[in-house]
Amino acid sequence: MMQYDYEQIEEFLNTIPQFTELNGFERAGKLLKALGNPQKGLKVIHVAGSNGKGSVCVYIDEILRANGYHTGLFVSPHLVDIRERIRTDGRLIDRQELVRAFERVSVAAEKLLAEGIRLAYFDYFFGMAMCIFMEKNVDIVILETGIGGKLDATNVIEKPLLSVITTVSKEHTAVLGDTLEKIAAEKAGIIKSGVPVVYSAKEPDVIKVIEETARAKGAFPAVGVKPEMYQIYKNTGNCIDFSLHNGYYKNECFSLATGAVYQAENCSIALTAVKVLQECGLLKLDEGKIKQAVYNMHWEGRMEEVLSGVYLDGAHNPEGIESFIRSAQAICGEKKAVLLFSVVKDKNFENMIRSLSESELFDCFIVTELNSSRRLDGENIKELFAKYTNADVYETDSLSEAFSMGRAKQKEAGGILLCTGSLYLVGEIKALLLI
Repeated sequence: MMQYDYEQIEEFLNTIPQFTELNGFERAGKLLKALGNPQKGLKVIHVAGSNGKGSVCVYIDEILRANGYHTGLFVSPHLVDIRERIRTDGRLIDRQELVRAFERVSVAAEKLLAEGIRLAYFDYFFGMAMCIFMEKNVDIVILETGIGGKLDATNVIEKPLLSVITTVSKEHTAVLGDTLEKIAAEKAGIIKSGVPVVYSAKEPDVIKVIEETARAKGAFPAVGVKPEMYQIYKNTGNCIDFSLHNGYYKNECFSLATGAVYQAENCSIALTAVKVLQECGLLKLDEGKIKQAVYNMHWEGRMEEVLSGVYLDGAHNPEGIESFIRSAQAICGEKKAVLLFSVVKDKNFENMIRSLSESELFDCFIVTELNSSRRLDGENIKELFAKYTNADVYETDSLSEAFSMGRAKQKEAGGILLCTGSLYLVGEIKALLLI
């Protein structure tokens, strides 16, 4: 067997395509079988959705760890380090662990290739995660889907402890469908017979699909988290106090160390999820530890202040941008705001740009291009901003120049610099700051 080092593995993975012939569900099933089905002994909380699923996963992980559980966390994408995708007990796996897991998956991948089956980029990480979580004998795995749900690689988990579906919006329409109902049906594909489900109950069309799927599959209880159940009553820009009132919490108050208003919803979904498991006798939780855990939660790239007055947010679709704007309004207050923006071309970018422009929150806009084959040309972005705003719009292909310009404009105005449009942008800025 060929021996690899960490840098070689990282380089190799960057050559792997995002998609191959079979769907993710079929590929993952064959891969895990070739690996000896490491997922079979794992207890899994399975999380799908369009926005917020990473945050929900991390809130759940924090709560479980605070209550003494040994956890495995699988999320995507990574921002800077590929190991961000696979964590145990809140920590990145070490490089040698990744090397050993990759070697196992590589052997299985060669066998599958001989059968005409090529693995995609996501498959390698999923296979490695399952091997690592099995070897470490974690108590519970918190597992985030990639794209969709029904045909996602992670849906090979046959009987999770709980299915969670966060907000659903129009995304990846070429793959998931061109209506909310079609996309919701794909996300609802993670719902399993006899397995409880917790979901974001905001859009009537989405609620209908999820509830019908839960009834058809005998998933019980099916618990919706409605917007009227959680209420923010204080937001200082870096701390949110909110209350939650549903069948599990009676106007309970929680504090979050963030100014991102959307985290009140994500936290409410996570809080409800763990309570459903507790009611089912699957978890033992301490209320004080729950409250401390959600306050301690830090998730990179979600209204993250990386320098004084500089915030990064991975909003990458129209719904995410609307939430970003509400959060930015709370953070900026009376201060002037500068926006640094970039986006990939397969998103609904015109609606995103229109919302940002019409918010009238930003004194000027700086646009740049991502270091990705999926990037949208900077000139195209600039033209769209010019279509919707009379504010100054600056464009440069260089992220380093764009960020330096943003910092200069921020200091000149004595205000805030906000960077959004893509998690790729967040990752590239974080990498730039590490240089």
